[in-house]
Amino acid sequence: MKSPIPLRISLALFAVVLATAPKSQPNSNSAPSLEGTWKLTKYIPHDQASTEWTSYGEEIVYQKHLTDDHFTWFKYDKKNNKLLGMGGGSYKIENGKYVEDIKFFYPPGSSERGQAIPFDFELPNNEWYHTGYAKVMEVDSETGNVVVVDSNKIEEKWVRTDIKSNSSNQLMGTWDLVSYREESDGNYIEYPEYVGYIKLITPTHFTWVYFNKNDDEIYAAGSGSYSYEDNQYSETIDMIYPENAGQLGETIQFKAQIENNRWKHLGKMPLIEVDEDTGNKTKSLALIDEIWKAHKE
Repeated sequence: MKSPIPLRISLALFAVVLATAPKSQPNSNSAPSLEGTWKLTKYIPHDQASTEWTSYGEEIVYQKHLTDDHFTWFKYDKKNNKLLGMGGGSYKIENGKYVEDIKFFYPPGSSERGQAIPFDFELPNNEWYHTGYAKVMEVDSETGNVVVVDSNKIEEKWVRTDIKSNSSNQLMGTWDLVSYREESDGNYIEYPEYVGYIKLITPTHFTWVYFNKNDDEIYAAGSGSYSYEDNQYSETIDMIYPENAGQLGETIQFKAQIENNRWKHLGKMPLIEVDEDTGNKTKSLALIDEIWKAHKE
């Protein structure tokens, strides 16, 4: 399915910034908190019949971002500015297990989307070790039913990023985009029901994902670091998908207004457009005027 709005408008929304709301309580009073941003340090490639711990090296950014109820992860080739993989959804901690309910996944076609994967986990010395199994499913050619044909073992070690001392609990949480407008004097526009536009804010990072709830497609995504003080919000973009149209590495300033669990932000971001016929590039500033609401409202 094509994106429900033109690419230029989508790009203008890419640097969406983050809202503020009261921080929700953890999933369980007795459950350990996993909220924050994590960096993958080691993993065992069981799909390659290996039992040795390995790493991706410095050229690959592999991060996981968790609020109190949602998660996203992405694998990004920073040398070539290319998204290699991404997933996310909701999670819970119950009966001593960390359980991910996967709502979106990239690249498309993965059988992990729609699964609820339970992980055994430990948190020694602020390192997050978890292990679990993802089902490998295929469509039976005779019946047309989706059947489980195998499983992939996932075994990983993560470390939490440093917590900023000036982080505000108001900024952390899960947010849904309510509406946006393309012109400062125009009307606000709402997305159709099948579109998901979600944003996660941890103490150190933001991540947003724009996806189709009913189909196997992520339209766009972005992530990076941020700061917020005195109703002024800024974000530095470290990852963007599907392409870099002038935003990567930019620090963008916004005005923020918070009322009744609604967060409105206003700013402008650089946008580079390429003429398909000549290849010439034109740089402009795109309006970012959006309203978000707290996911748990």
